[in-house]
Amino acid sequence: MKRFVQLVAISLGVLLVTLIAAGVVLLLVLNYRTERKHSDLVQALSKKFASITAKADVLWDTDMRPFGFPEDNFDTPYLNWGAPSTVAVSDSLVAVTFRKSRYEGKQLVEDGHLITLSLATGSVVTTTHWPAEWQRKKVLAPFYQRLIGVGPYVYCCDGEGYFYGYSDDYLVIKDGKVTARREDNPGGLITAKPSVALGTNARPSTVEISHPDGSTTNFQTGCGGVVHYSFVSGDVLVVTTDCGTLFVIGTDGHLIFSDEYHQAHIQFGGASRNGKRFVLAMSAWHPGDPSYMTDEWLAVYDIAHRRPVFAWKSDPLPYLQSQTALSADGTRLLIGSAAHLKLIRLSN
Repeated sequence: MKRFVQLVAISLGVLLVTLIAAGVVLLLVLNYRTERKHSDLVQALSKKFASITAKADVLWDTDMRPFGFPEDNFDTPYLNWGAPSTVAVSDSLVAVTFRKSRYEGKQLVEDGHLITLSLATGSVVTTTHWPAEWQRKKVLAPFYQRLIGVGPYVYCCDGEGYFYGYSDDYLVIKDGKVTARREDNPGGLITAKPSVALGTNARPSTVEISHPDGSTTNFQTGCGGVVHYSFVSGDVLVVTTDCGTLFVIGTDGHLIFSDEYHQAHIQFGGASRNGKRFVLAMSAWHPGDPSYMTDEWLAVYDIAHRRPVFAWKSDPLPYLQSQTALSADGTRLLIGSAAHLKLIRLSN
């Protein structure tokens, strides 16, 4: 009986060691596959943009920290749902907006700030701020208050050529100062676009575009999963998918061109006002808990050329997404990261 117990104990020990060894091997295999997949993605993106990441013509580089630009992650404007909306370019000025948090007693409040710079030189022209009149719902923790908060954002331009912004309502910005508040959008035509409905469960997913006359047009993405869209102009959209393909389509539902982005994390980065170029932020993230960004490329796509014509590899990396904005004619690209704004000259 004693020998039998010893044999059982030895067998269980061997089994336990075998299971532990198998678990370690499986973990190593999974880790290797994860690292290899991430490495393959970075290499694929590097190869894709290699021919268009030549040395950029940086017109100016301005450090925004002396003017109160936030360096912490809580107030950072480098958020992938809002970074492109925190900068704008007019014919003569650049505008950047951000918030600064502070406490009044135990209440967290956030002030809005706006800085304008000369498009020609990058020197600061005006600075202004408005007190935190746009408060969050007090039932939520400050972190979630920040996530659902709207703005401050800045856009170019209204019908008179001035910047306008959004915090809790619309702001008219003349000569770098907030001069008025409005309930309606000062940009006017920015809202005059067809409505778009996205299918997320069908295979393939569908983009349905509804027109003012009541008619609809459809575009089939060719793959399943979630799709996202952004307007390049009033009649052109860029559509991204979970299957590693982006589509540039007309509001008539016809494909203009498509491109592969190797299943990178992709965010829209804005478009030129002439509707000829747009920016995409493509990033590689290392999986984990939490995951973290390892690489970001800012790619400028040209509708006429039907491909990216310029790419910038971000260094240092932003928190989630770099700020980007194109000039009206698409020949200059504004980039914001690490509390710096850079203006880059692009070829026609």
